[in-house]
Amino acid sequence: MTKKLILTTAILSTSLFAATDAQIVDYFKTQIPVPTVKINVTSRIAIDDIKGMEYVSIDISDGSRIQKVSVFTQGDLIFPDVISVNSGSIKKRLDKQKLIKELSNLYKNEDKQNILVLGNDPKKETLVKFTDPECPFCRKEVAVIEEKLKTYNLKYIFTPVHDRSSLEKSILIYKQAGAAKTLDEKIKIVKKYFNAEVDAKVTDEEVARVEKTRKKYFAAGLKGVPFYVNEKELLN
Repeated sequence: MTKKLILTTAILSTSLFAATDAQIVDYFKTQIPVPTVKINVTSRIAIDDIKGMEYVSIDISDGSRIQKVSVFTQGDLIFPDVISVNSGSIKKRLDKQKLIKELSNLYKNEDKQNILVLGNDPKKETLVKFTDPECPFCRKEVAVIEEKLKTYNLKYIFTPVHDRSSLEKSILIYKQAGAAKTLDEKIKIVKKYFNAEVDAKVTDEEVARVEKTRKKYFAAGLKGVPFYVNEKELLN
């Protein structure tokens, strides 16, 4: 389930006098005429084999949340995407590379208490899953978690898109499943809170910990849950 910021952009191929950072920002301000919204160009990367074209990353913030946007520029033009007849969307490829890099920087330094480990078979690859106990799509995946574990080890990081109760369930899963002695016990606890109400006290401090975790991953470019990534990609 994806929870997007209430910031919309009508990114169309349009003419600019010159694609400087300031002028790109000015263009986006005309598309989002909200005085409190801040827009910043964060990076520009030249596209190989396309003379004069750049992949431009932009942060749009309302003060509490950040929406990451990417476009292409060439001369005085902005394009929402560039499509290769051989390899498809260049934007999709570059957006994924950038997201993995941002997530990697966070994951390598993540507190172990914010990672629930399910399975430790050295012969299997490990998938890192960003999830939410109240996301219906996440619930469908948890319902067949045993099948997934036949092929992969799993590591869960809770980044709920829902509110307080979802944060509380995340804490209870971390605490109870983290203390469980067997994989079966861990799975039982995970399934319980993905399908039931909160049944134990959770402190404001604990909720704030998960809130901080989800904010940093969404600020890094995570757009929704469930989202899987191979741990190898995060550790490279």
